[in-house]
Amino acid sequence: MKHIIVGLVAITLGIWGIVLNWYQFLDLLWVLVPMAAVICGVIALLAGISNFSKSSDTDAGRSVEERLAEESFNE
Repeated sequence: MKHIIVGLVAITLGIWGIVLNWYQFLDLLWVLVPMAAVICGVIALLAGISNFSKSSDTDAGRSVEERLAEESFNE
């Protein structure tokens, strides 16, 4: 019960703070949204590079038929 009361008080204070400082909140969003997009893009790029390098390392030296047979087996 204590956690519910603390949560409701925090939500109320948060909404009150957003309403009182609406323009500052919008300024913060103008900064945070592009930053989040850049950070997510970098993470996705690194994950793609990592995945690409792993797949190219394991596929080196194998014929196309071997790779296709393994892919059809995994599905």
